[in-house]
Amino acid sequence: MAWRVLVPVETRGLFAQHQLPGVAPVFYGLRDESFCGKALRKVGWRDARQALLSRLDTEESGRAEADVLAIWLLPTGYIPRAQMVCLLERYPTVRWVYLQMTGTDHLELECFRRRGIMVSNAGRLNSRMVAEMAVASILAQAKRLPEHLALQRTFRWRSLACAPLGEQTVGVIGTGNIGFEVAGLCRAIGMRVLGASRDPGRFGDDPSPYHRVLKLDGEVETLLAESDHVVLALPLTPETRGLLEARLLKHMKHGATLVNVARGALVQEGDLCRALARGAIGAAYVDVPSRVPTPVWSRLYRTPNLVLTHYSAANGPGKLVGGFDQFITGLSKVLQGSEPPDRVA
Repeated sequence: MAWRVLVPVETRGLFAQHQLPGVAPVFYGLRDESFCGKALRKVGWRDARQALLSRLDTEESGRAEADVLAIWLLPTGYIPRAQMVCLLERYPTVRWVYLQMTGTDHLELECFRRRGIMVSNAGRLNSRMVAEMAVASILAQAKRLPEHLALQRTFRWRSLACAPLGEQTVGVIGTGNIGFEVAGLCRAIGMRVLGASRDPGRFGDDPSPYHRVLKLDGEVETLLAESDHVVLALPLTPETRGLLEARLLKHMKHGATLVNVARGALVQEGDLCRALARGAIGAAYVDVPSRVPTPVWSRLYRTPNLVLTHYSAANGPGKLVGGFDQFITGLSKVLQGSEPPDRVA
């Protein structure tokens, strides 16, 4: 029997180049849900199954639905929780779901556990790229690139003084894969690096690449007060949702930079916009706001010194190839009856 795998249609070329014995890909496309579709669903005139079927295009049906072993989900294909339940019911033989992103906050992992379905995320696949976006944001602000662009647009010439990065401190909230990469890059530049972790004790006597690791619960105020640049790199959980709100933002240095390469909901965006508008903090660089795409009426577009990087931190030319390698590695483990790498459920 040949097991089938439900994979994005964008990966057709990769599967054409690599024939896998006993495995046949079923390519799918996932359309964005229309405004009318969302409205009908919210008022109860369309259920989650109907909404899913209106978005999902697969090239096969019937038998393919009965012998799908694994599903590959891309970060661009958002599936609400109720629709995800319908997807799993449509493919009852699924044993493993590979999510090509780090955050799993949009998934109800308990739903997968109840069905005995393993879930893996991308692990370290995108960590370096995301960290590079964070460091690029720090460099842009430290060297005042937004101000230079503003001067250029108004045909003005003015030399701007910039503080050496070796005299500045970066505070990294979240010491996982991405935080580790951010800390290593900033330390290589010569910056002082602080970290905030739920368990600073796990670093022992040598917190490298951090100079010092503080406790997330109770000492984050110290990190904010000492940092010229603050990078958010922690997962979104019920405990971290809305973590950075007005009370904590007040602890940031005047003129400091906030860089969020994690999830927008970690920050109370209204409080952030108000702090930027009154000049309490210098700038904010946000990769993934709380709503993607951000609606045109959002205050984020109108807030001074706020730069949106449009969910681009993990978007690179080799993202499908890297994801394909991870998917094939995980799939081979599942076929052997063992646990796939980077399992989160």
